[in-house]
This record gives sequence, C-alpha cells and structure tokens, in this order.
Amino acid sequence: MTVQPNETQQRAIAYAIKPLAILSFLSASYVVYHLLIQKREKLKRMYHRIILGINIYVLPYAITDFVGTWAMPVGTPYRVGAAGNQGTCIAQGFIQIICAAAVPYYYSSLSVFSCFAVRNSFKEENYRHIEKWIHLGAIFVTLPIAIMFATRESINPGISVCYLAEYPNGCVDDPNVPCERGGDSLTSSIETIYGAAFAIITFIIPPAALLYLQGIIKSGTRDTNRSVGKKKLIESLRKRALKNLTAQSGLYLLSFWSTQALGYISFGYHLITGKWSYSLAIAGICCSSFQGVVLMLVYFRLEAKEDAVAVCDLPEGETEDGQRAKANAKVTVADIREAAKNTKPRSWRSSLSSSRRYPFNIFDGQVDESSPWAKFLNPDSDSED
Repeated sequence: MTVQPNETQQRAIAYAIKPLAILSFLSASYVVYHLLIQKREKLKRMYHRIILGINIYVLPYAITDFVGTWAMPVGTPYRVGAAGNQGTCIAQGFIQIICAAAVPYYYSSLSVFSCFAVRNSFKEENYRHIEKWIHLGAIFVTLPIAIMFATRESINPGISVCYLAEYPNGCVDDPNVPCERGGDSLTSSIETIYGAAFAIITFIIPPAALLYLQGIIKSGTRDTNRSVGKKKLIESLRKRALKNLTAQSGLYLLSFWSTQALGYISFGYHLITGKWSYSLAIAGICCSSFQGVVLMLVYFRLEAKEDAVAVCDLPEGETEDGQRAKANAKVTVADIREAAKNTKPRSWRSSLSSSRRYPFNIFDGQVDESSPWAKFLNPDSDSED
C-alpha cells in the first residue's frame, strides 16, 4: 500500500515551494533584463547567449513550480489546493518535462563549451558552429519526449506538480488498484530511459568534459623551474590562469548539483524502499526550485571575479598616478614581455607578492590577439619575440 503524506506534509507540498519559485523567477528575469536591456553588447559573445538561453528556460520552470498543486485536477487526493483540471495538469507537466531536461542540458553544455573555448584560445570563430546545436538540442530533444508522454497519458499529479506519474499514484506497485492513466510497461520503460539520459546529462558529460579540460591544462603547462627570464614569467602566469579554468568551470557544475542532489537522493530512496520520504522529497523540490537564484549568483560572481597575476616592477620615475592608470588599463602580452625584459632576476618573489589583478572568465575569455589570457593558454606563444 502506498504511503501518503500527512496533513503537515500536504501543506508543505502545496506552499513551501512558492516563495522559492518567486525568487527563482525574479533572478532569471533580472539576468534576462541585464543581457537584453542593460548590457546587450554582451550578447556578441556565445557564453552570454548560452546564459540567456538557460534563464529563458528557468522562467517557465519557476512559473510552473509556483502554480504547483493549483494545476492538479480538483479532488486530487492528498493534495492541498488542487483547483485545475486534466488540461491544466497536462500543460504544467508538459512545460516541466521540457524545462527540467533543458536546464541541466544547458548546464552540461557550459562544461563542453569551456573545453572548446580553451582549446581554441577563446577564438570564437573556431567553435561558433557548436552554438546552434546547443540551442536546437535543448528543444528538439525535450519537445518530442514531452509530446510522447502527453499522448500516452503519462502526465499526472506528482508530488508538488504534474509530471511523469501514473494515476492513481502508486497503482503500478499495488495490484489491487488499477491504473486509470499511464503505468503501462512500455511507458515505464520509456521513463527509465528518459531518467537514465537525464542522469548522463547531469552527472556524466560535465565531469568528462572537465577531465578533458584538465588534460588540456596539464599538456599546456610546463615546469617553471626549467624556464628562465621571460619564459618563466609567462609560464608562471599561464599556470595560475589554467588552474583557475578548472575552478570556474567546476563552479557552474557544482552549483547545479547542489540544487539537484536532494532530489536524486529522494528518488534513490524511493527506488530502494518503494516508499517516498515526503520530508526529503519536499526538501529536494525546494532546492531544485531555487536554481534560478543560484545560477544568477554564480553568473555575476564570475563576472566580478578577478584573477591575480604577477607583473614586474615599473620603470624608475613612474608616479603613483601613472601606476594607478596602468593598473586600470588593459595589459597585453607585449606589455608583460617588455616588463619581463626589464625585471631583475632576483625580483621575482617580490613582484609576485605585489601583483595586480586582471579580469578572467573561463567561459568568456578575450579574443583580442594581444590578450594575456588567450596567449598564456597557447604553449607555443612564448616562442615569439
């Protein structure tokens, strides 16, 4: 017999998610506003267009989370606030299926995108062709799945929203309760495949991309103890920048996992025991609904992040105002190399301790040929004069 939520859990299912969904919607709305209105020039870069795509999917996801049990048919047992009909339930579940797969798909694509970006020294023209597949894949993979489940009557009231479920809930596991909608063996098999694909997109592809990125980092980094002069400085800066690549790329991945972990733990508990832990399920649903806020915070954190790199002493006679002006100016590889020529051999440690800071984003590296970061990522660049 299927265990049903108690009265307190029913109220939590109906209302706990709503404030978090509002925050997620507002966060995604602000990112969309920021990119389309405030800083539209950012959309010239593929990274920001991918971020825009993620947040466009977060918006309807947050809306359906906020609607919650209101979309379930009137009279749905053990669900407080059910005020809809079968049509509203299917519509909600249809949107949920698309967005629930598209958002992690985009998250996964960011890790893959970072590999292409680093591999091509952020020269976007060399990997711009993958962008159309990222955006098309998000809809053409998820839309047919949503249509199939809708036509097979597999979208029914779930825990907090209408999603992939049989009706009545638990009829698959109870031989005494016949299933009125969904629950047939073919649909169950398709749901298993869908879940496996979802897990691969979330947990397999991104780490694989990061491992590949780590391989690129190791192959492009040399032993600084074997380098001298200009090459030693360039290798030190490259090593520091490349370490930052993995940290920034992993930040997006771990931020998404942090919003999904409890949901997967809850589902795993259900698979093992055959019962739902509603307290755990409610916590997982709330974390998932909060992902719009997490994405916004991580996005603007990386936008503001600055990576400290060492520079050499300025020429004698340089005023403090001149130093401050140079600190705010864009530093090129030519500048750094020229400074390296004028640096005394024993001043390496002191110059490292008095470093300046330059913005660096793994997903949005400079395409300028004189960019220090694009050059540092190319191990052959230090052979140039």
